[in-house]
Amino acid sequence: MQEDKIFNNSYGEHDMTDNPVNFRLESSYEDTMDPDDRIHYEMMMKDVDRVIIESEYHELNKVTPDGVSKKLNKIQINKVFYHVIEKLGKQYTKIEIFGALSDYFDIFPNKFYNSLSNKYKDELMLELDRKYNIFEKKKMRKLF
Repeated sequence: MQEDKIFNNSYGEHDMTDNPVNFRLESSYEDTMDPDDRIHYEMMMKDVDRVIIESEYHELNKVTPDGVSKKLNKIQINKVFYHVIEKLGKQYTKIEIFGALSDYFDIFPNKFYNSLSNKYKDELMLELDRKYNIFEKKKMRKLF
């Protein structure tokens, strides 16, 4: 007699065991970010994308047919940073915008930071100091 999915199958004949199931998610799918932080980050990235697309800077993140994107120079980095702060500075901190833009344009954060003018570097440091009191911990008065 032939077995198939409906007739004469042996689905119910298997014994269930109480052995624990070991399940490990593939590392490329793991996310170490807190779910609430992930939602905030994704919303911020959508806002940053919208602000960039609606601005004169929308060409800066175009990808060539070869999959290569243009590298921003120091002037462009400063202008984009200022523009996004002007548009989203009430919703997000400068530190958050800094991180989002370095992700958005795929620029290493240290290169992005080094490309900023001293004014913006100082504003970022003051914001960090207000939150984490780093000047007192490092026994500094001012970075620049």
